[in-house]
Amino acid sequence: MKPTTRSKNIFLCVLVPVICCIIFAIFCMLNLSSTIWFDESYSAYLVRGNFGDIWNMTAQDVHPPFFYFLLKIWSSIFGYTDFSMRFMSIFFGALALIFLFHLLKRWFGFKTASIATLLTALSPMLIRYGQEMRMYTLVFFIVVLATYVLDLALDTKKTRYYVLYGILLSLGMWTHYFTAIAWIAHIIYYKVTRRSKIFDKKMLLSYGLAVLLFIPWVPSLFKQILEVEKGFWIPSVSLLTPVDYLSNSLLYSEAEYATGWLVLLAVIAIATTVFFLKRLYQSYAKTEKSKFLFLCALTILPPIILIILSLPPLTSMFVDRYILYSSAMLWTLMGLALSFAFSKQKKEKTNRKVFLTVLLLVSVIGCAITGIINVENRTPEGYAKNTVIAVQAVSDPGVPILVNNEWNYYDAVFYSTDAHPIYGVNDWINYQYGSIFPIKHIGYNLIENISDFTSKNQHIWYITDLNDDTRFSKLDQKILADQYDVVSTIADDHLVAFELEKK
Repeated sequence: MKPTTRSKNIFLCVLVPVICCIIFAIFCMLNLSSTIWFDESYSAYLVRGNFGDIWNMTAQDVHPPFFYFLLKIWSSIFGYTDFSMRFMSIFFGALALIFLFHLLKRWFGFKTASIATLLTALSPMLIRYGQEMRMYTLVFFIVVLATYVLDLALDTKKTRYYVLYGILLSLGMWTHYFTAIAWIAHIIYYKVTRRSKIFDKKMLLSYGLAVLLFIPWVPSLFKQILEVEKGFWIPSVSLLTPVDYLSNSLLYSEAEYATGWLVLLAVIAIATTVFFLKRLYQSYAKTEKSKFLFLCALTILPPIILIILSLPPLTSMFVDRYILYSSAMLWTLMGLALSFAFSKQKKEKTNRKVFLTVLLLVSVIGCAITGIINVENRTPEGYAKNTVIAVQAVSDPGVPILVNNEWNYYDAVFYSTDAHPIYGVNDWINYQYGSIFPIKHIGYNLIENISDFTSKNQHIWYITDLNDDTRFSKLDQKILADQYDVVSTIADDHLVAFELEKK
């Protein structure tokens, strides 16, 4: 190969994934400064503690601690703002796209890798959770990287790749337990490619190392299983669950809201993808077929397994974002189908094939545009930021802001500043859920005695729910009504802030 051609190929192999990452990052950043919501508030509050606090507090909740360790390190470097902390999710999503491109290039060539990675970068669910300070894009990155390393291990037989693969298996479990479903797809891939053996010694080394590295967390895992009320907020699965999953993956919209042309768009995208993937599989050689089936397993198996694990008498655990990697991989498969539809085949292109290719292209682009619009126009699940900013804009420096309960405190305290501190009251917080315990343990701006607080402050703001009929009715909150007059209010659709002055 001529040096100029080689240099050109290297340049393109760098340029294409970088472009995909930039596209992904741009769409994510459109919503990066929107108000945070409870899950993100938990993440942000947790990293106010030290690493020991993070370990102990996550043991009281439902997820392992690795993501929170990384978020603490990230926030200490890049700052404690919604934009900077959410950007960590973009970072890991972009890394996942880079490794996905190189994995697909190894398996199916440059053209297929380029199209499939670009479509994955447009996955509405991936963009949606690239906008949150949560662990889902980190899980996607670990799954993709582990797949890449496993492929290197099986090809080269080098021990270092098996060791690295074992470390990644464990890190996946330290990040989110449902990465284990992705590892099932890995086992199937291994069995398909190595039919003569169940596991060789080096694969046993990988899984043994993964288990060994996870052992320190096992007591906490058992504690979570025994003590945490899992899935108390997760609805039971139904016949609509897989339909909603597909609708969210393609359009970021539950099926009941995807009506009219959107239904036709999604159905055409799925039908034409299946049509071309079937023919793509038939065109592959034996080794390519096994890799193709692996991608299918990684896309299809996790939602199926999770639905089965959510059936009675088990507690429902099905949440779309828990298997974000499968949702993103659906777009990877659509990319493979589109690449095959564009390819030159031995037979001349028939009118039917051209028609189906156009249908696939239009439906996929239509789904991507619709899904991204739905993501960017979504109603925020939290709403404290606007109220807090409005209060801070009209409040004198040093005037404290008091919040009525743990839910609003979690969301609002993230925006606390030295000039406009935000407080919660310990007696007003219900600690029945594990995700609330960090408030008590870390106690950031947490008031133990409301009487002492009011005696020191002539002027305060009090934020409560707009339709909260119980405001000022609790004993401690009644102190506010007894001691202060309301001099002004700021309200939106969810919260109301009362400006209070001593009588």
